[in-house]
Amino acid sequence: MKSLIPFLFVFILGLGCIHSAKSQTNPSLNNQNQQYLGTFRINPKSDGLKGTPFLFDIPPLGKIALDGGKDYSEIPFNILLEKNEVYIQTGGEDSEPLLLRNWKWIEIPGEEVRSFRIEYLQGKPQVVEILFEKEGEKYIASHKKTLVRPSSQRDGYSGPQYDTFRHDIKYFVLKGMQTTEIKTNSAGLKEWAGNRSEELKEFMKEKKLNPDNPLDMKKIITFLVK
Repeated sequence: MKSLIPFLFVFILGLGCIHSAKSQTNPSLNNQNQQYLGTFRINPKSDGLKGTPFLFDIPPLGKIALDGGKDYSEIPFNILLEKNEVYIQTGGEDSEPLLLRNWKWIEIPGEEVRSFRIEYLQGKPQVVEILFEKEGEKYIASHKKTLVRPSSQRDGYSGPQYDTFRHDIKYFVLKGMQTTEIKTNSAGLKEWAGNRSEELKEFMKEKKLNPDNPLDMKKIITFLVK
């Protein structure tokens, strides 16, 4: 494992593939003018906002591979979903995040490895989570964060209301130029599983799997496809 200091040095002086993101603000917040960089997550001073536009509330440590062939371990990173941008943070949580370019893939190690790459989804490049690959087919999770605002006026009897970042996940199968969505409701899973729908239902019940969780969906896909 390489230390963080040589990593930062190589990136800034050698590869030139990282750019500062100090001046950017979250376009979804419009006139709220909230800064979302700094520690990868929003920590508002008021009670007006919950959540973050980044994929992770707390940046995980990832193994990051670059286009040039080098890879680095235990790098704090996060993904700004709206812009499909990856940021790293090498000097502690109070250091300024750096925009990472020319990366090839990112993995979060552990008992259940999570992997991220850029794939073309519906004609556009997007950072997606790779769940399973087999014979030219890629099963992926597409993550999205949406800022949801309260629709009703607060009155004297209701509690505080918040703008909240809602996390939505859709699953797709990519094969060549074809893209097929996998619906995770009962009808969608039954249609996808075909004549193995009852077998899948028992498997999910036994393992207590929730298809809205990418790690659980990975197990479901592996069960049906492998």
